[in-house]
Amino acid sequence: MNKKDAANFKKILIQKRTELLNKVNNAQKELDSSSEENVGDEIDTASQNSQKEMYFELAANDKITLDTINDAIAKVERGTFGKCECCGENITLERLKAIPWSRYCIKCQEEAERPRK
Repeated sequence: MNKKDAANFKKILIQKRTELLNKVNNAQKELDSSSEENVGDEIDTASQNSQKEMYFELAANDKITLDTINDAIAKVERGTFGKCECCGENITLERLKAIPWSRYCIKCQEEAERPRK
């Protein structure tokens, strides 16, 4: 991958990281404010607990994505961005344009997702 493409992907990755951090921070603020509200009946409590679980699950997924994005940014800086972590081949530009923090080429990703017998 040439330096210009790598620099463009780094900008995209930093932008996505910022978006995710804002999303997590906003969700945390909303969660904090809902926790401070007076709880009504059992249905309200159950609803709040369900909402908290959803926020925690989303935050966990976003944390995984953030870690992967940070790894991708580090790879750009090391000059290894765009290489499959499994086979070492180049990840296609089409795949990187769709998911810039991709760790694997399509072939290795499909292999990893294939159910084991």
